[in-house]
Amino acid sequence: MVKITFFRQGKSDMLLNNLCESFNKQLAGARDKPIITCLEYIREYLTMRIVNVKKMQATARGPLTPQATKAWDEIQTEAIKLTVMMVDEVTYQVKSLRSQCVVNVEDMTCICRRWDLTGMPCKHAVAALYDMIENNMPVGPLEKWADEAYWLDTWKKVYNHQIRPIPGPDMWTPSKCPTILTPSKHHTQIGRPNKNRKKALGEKKELAASKKRKMKIKEVQNVFPAGGRFTRMGHEKSCGRYGVYGHNIRTCRAPSQP
Repeated sequence: MVKITFFRQGKSDMLLNNLCESFNKQLAGARDKPIITCLEYIREYLTMRIVNVKKMQATARGPLTPQATKAWDEIQTEAIKLTVMMVDEVTYQVKSLRSQCVVNVEDMTCICRRWDLTGMPCKHAVAALYDMIENNMPVGPLEKWADEAYWLDTWKKVYNHQIRPIPGPDMWTPSKCPTILTPSKHHTQIGRPNKNRKKALGEKKELAASKKRKMKIKEVQNVFPAGGRFTRMGHEKSCGRYGVYGHNIRTCRAPSQP
C-alpha cells in the first residue's frame, strides 16, 4: 500500500492547537498555584490518564481503536448497498442510487475525497475492496487499508510510557549548593486573578457580537415589559383636565370646575 499523508498542511497546526487547548483545560485548577504544586498536579493527571487509557486498551478487540472500529462498522454497512464496476486493475466505478464515484486503489484515493482527508477508507473504497476479494485479488485485512493513526498498535505506542511516582519534599536530598537561593519578592497584582484562558481573535469577535445582541434584547425588554404593553417611558405627561404638561389627571391638584 502507498502510505498517505494523514494531515495536510494547516491541519497539523489545527491539531496542535486543539491538543494545547485540551491540555490547558485540564490545568484550570493548577495554573494559579506555585510551580512545584502545578508540576505535581500535571504529573498526577498524566499518571491517571495513562492508567485509564491502558484499561480501555486492554478491553479493546480488533486491529483498530474502539472509536475507529465503530466508524468502520458503519462504513461497511453502507458499502454493502453499493454496486461496483471494475475499469482496470486499480480503478473502480462505484455507484449508488444518487451518486457515482471513482476509486483508485493504488493511490488510495476516492473522488469524494473522504479517504484523502481522513485516512479512513470511505464506503466507495470499501465496496471496491469487496469486489477485489470476490475476484481473488490480494487485499489482505481490510482494516490495514486505514491509516496507521487508527490502528490499535499505534494507540498503544502513544501510551507506552509510564510516569513513576516520586517521594514527597520531606524525602528530597538536601542541596549541596553553597549559594542560598532566596525566593523573589512577591507582591500582589492589582485586581482579581484571571482564571479564564485568553480568547482567540475569532472568539473575541463572537463574544462582542453576543454582548451586542444581549444589549439590544435588554433595550427591547425595557420598552416591552411583561404583558406586552407599551410603557410611558420617554413621553411627557399631560393633564387630561386642563391640558397642562408635567402631571396627569390623577395627580392634578387644581380644584375641579363644574
